[in-house]
Amino acid sequence: MTSDGSRYTIEDRGSERVLRVGGREHPTYYTERLIRMLIERKGVERTPLYFPFKETRGRYFLERLFTYLAARGAAGLAVLEVGCSFGHITEYLNDQPLVATIDSFDVDPDFVEMARAKVEDLRLSKVRRLLDLTDDETTRLPFPDGSFGLVLAIGVVEHLAPEGRSRHVNEWWRVVAPGGHLVVLDTPNRAFPLETHSVGLPAIQWLPPRIAFAYARLARAQFRGVSFEQFDRHGAWRNAWLRECLPAGDRTALRDVTEEAGYGWRFFRDTARSRTRRALLPLFGMACGALRLLGLPPSLALPYFNIVLRKSGDPALR
Repeated sequence: MTSDGSRYTIEDRGSERVLRVGGREHPTYYTERLIRMLIERKGVERTPLYFPFKETRGRYFLERLFTYLAARGAAGLAVLEVGCSFGHITEYLNDQPLVATIDSFDVDPDFVEMARAKVEDLRLSKVRRLLDLTDDETTRLPFPDGSFGLVLAIGVVEHLAPEGRSRHVNEWWRVVAPGGHLVVLDTPNRAFPLETHSVGLPAIQWLPPRIAFAYARLARAQFRGVSFEQFDRHGAWRNAWLRECLPAGDRTALRDVTEEAGYGWRFFRDTARSRTRRALLPLFGMACGALRLLGLPPSLALPYFNIVLRKSGDPALR
């Protein structure tokens, strides 16, 4: 057993480690090295939140995607993961029979270091490269055109600088192989009246930055000790317009298969858990149906975008 004063202890029980914080036990299969890296990056109180992310984010968002891909006959997929973070999605991808190889990158060196440690400790054999890139380098990825049968960006677009988001998405689309898919998930919708991602206040995402900052400080106590620079970093509180999640320019090779793959309205309906969300499903259903009749994406009516795009051509198995 190892400890850090009275703040926490880590006990090795052979098949698992147990992080004990404030009298509560948090079991995990992660190594002590990974637990300590997380504590250093996120603090001991937040660290246990990351332990179940492989299931609560990986399986939650991707299980239906791989069901869809399997039904299409996909196999031997080369996958590019945009933004590895702590590597929980990387873990989930490594378990998928349809996946042959995984490449990933992030602009946060600490997370890249953690993900690399996870590859070593958990023996994630399908991972080829985990790159530590600068913001500028992510708009000119070191991969040839059409390198990947699947490109995943989960909770990424809203963290990109708003003025340059299309450059990033265009680069992701460039490396999708013919017949492959670009999947943009868990991206908060700027058109939705309630900001549900960063601040949780109505209409704040539509305000000028300084006014939005004053609004957040007035209505949310946790922002009163935050500087404007911290609040406005990359503009994540602004969320994202639908157009910022789609490749710009010629879209003749693009087919939106969001609903076919089980996302958009279907994902929102099937994953409704809270009483409020379940009670409002009929209203959301009517709004999505109206948009569909108008020839518009149903996702425009939802708090988050979960989009699946297919590039025309023969299925990519590389």
